[in-house]
Amino acid sequence: MIKKILSIGIIILLIITILVPMTFGNYVTHNKFEKEGSQSSTGNGGIMDSAWPMYCHDARHTGISPYGKEGNYYMIKWKCWIEQLPNSSPAIDKNGTIYIGGGDWEFFAIYPNGTVKWKYETGGSIESSPAIAEDGTIYVGCNNGYLLALNENGKRKWRVQICHGGVYSSPVIDENGTIYIAGVPGRNIVAINPNGTKKWSYYTNDWVYDEPAIDEKGILYCGSNDGFLYAIFKDNGTLKWKYKTKYDSNSPTIGDDGIIYFCSNDRYLRALYPDGTLKWKFSIGWDALTSSPALGNDGNIYFGCHAGYIYSVNYSTGEENWRYPTYCDQFDQEVSAPVAIDKYGIIYAGDWDGNFYAINPDGTARWKLKTDNAIFVSPVIAEDGTVYIASWDGYLYALDIIEIHNEPPLKPTLDGPSEGKAREEYKFTATTTDPDGQKISYFFDWEYEHENSGWLDFIPSGTAINITQTFYLEGTYTVKVRAQDRYGAESPWETMEIKITNSRNRVSLSQWFDLLNRFPLLERLLNFLTI
Repeated sequence: MIKKILSIGIIILLIITILVPMTFGNYVTHNKFEKEGSQSSTGNGGIMDSAWPMYCHDARHTGISPYGKEGNYYMIKWKCWIEQLPNSSPAIDKNGTIYIGGGDWEFFAIYPNGTVKWKYETGGSIESSPAIAEDGTIYVGCNNGYLLALNENGKRKWRVQICHGGVYSSPVIDENGTIYIAGVPGRNIVAINPNGTKKWSYYTNDWVYDEPAIDEKGILYCGSNDGFLYAIFKDNGTLKWKYKTKYDSNSPTIGDDGIIYFCSNDRYLRALYPDGTLKWKFSIGWDALTSSPALGNDGNIYFGCHAGYIYSVNYSTGEENWRYPTYCDQFDQEVSAPVAIDKYGIIYAGDWDGNFYAINPDGTARWKLKTDNAIFVSPVIAEDGTVYIASWDGYLYALDIIEIHNEPPLKPTLDGPSEGKAREEYKFTATTTDPDGQKISYFFDWEYEHENSGWLDFIPSGTAINITQTFYLEGTYTVKVRAQDRYGAESPWETMEIKITNSRNRVSLSQWFDLLNRFPLLERLLNFLTI
């Protein structure tokens, strides 16, 4: 009898051993890891308490900094060469050291004075942004399929394979030091223990390019190219819910109240309640959305889009406050990276034409920096208010915010036709002056298929600018123009309306009769067809 009870007990224990991992984890796996140096299996206290320790600043990816510096213009403190075409956003540790992936398979640590502290050969390109743990460990994904853990001295601590292919996602660290990251061809979202062992993997139905975010209740959110936004219990990797969109969903942002905000390439910004139901959605028309939103302290959400606009949307109602047109070539100059917001509410963002903008909370320009190539990454803000941004020209820029005396140009005058025909070219003329006598650039917005002129070349103050535009569809359009000085200060908009009608010639009744009298056979043919 006792032997039978023991046998039954052993069988039950075996069944529990098999079923527990299946019940409490989705594809829970552990694997061997490669190491250099010592590590511990215990947590490391979570994310570092520094000015900007990870992608979009924090685990909720709010993109807002508690730091900033008052000033209406910038000065380039230094720029550091990190190889051409960098695709990684920086992170900053508590000593002010900046970490960023370079453009040539190298990962950089840079002192606050702009000199290189060390660089590490990664064995693959880097499009992941680093995250810094409280113990100083730096985590970054690599396009050879690995997540790297580096010590503060630039030596590798360990690496673990996330997938067989690219890791474009940026890691996020929770309060226990667990690292979460996603793989592209692996289609997986992975949790990694601080010692480099896999805790669990959750598999989606398509590639995962974007970054996971974590709320304060232990739920991890991540988008996938299968069109779903996934909500996953971070402790065991099981699914809470998933929300379906038409196209791939991007990295989310989580509000103080637990509301999840995310953009999707079906051209919507959505707000979801923590239970996965829709609160509201905001459409931007035909523009593609590849950016993650950022949350301001003013109750607004800020994000960029493919057509080069930066939007401000009320995060309670989902209504548009304003949109700022960057210098954009209509279809090419996307604002694809998340913006950063300082403690004064100033929004910082770059575009594909190499422009870096500081925008006031009311949607007016503060200043603009022109780099020599595209900007695909997010800016970060240091404790002393320094703003860092990397450009495809191969440099990491350190910008000091300064105060200068400068008045914006006056509101322009705008002349042009009030009506016209479709498919015909019309001339518009604008002119204004700058109180400081600076040269002026003009920007025309046609309110037609999101077309605009971009910022035109600078011309002397008081000089008129002539520009032509063709409208191909009937309708009434509001033509707008504003001016900008060399410091980026902008005038108010001036507007006018033009009514466009169809340019096809309409034949009058008398002309029809004259035509039929001249061509009797045509009249007979029409009579035959009528009968």
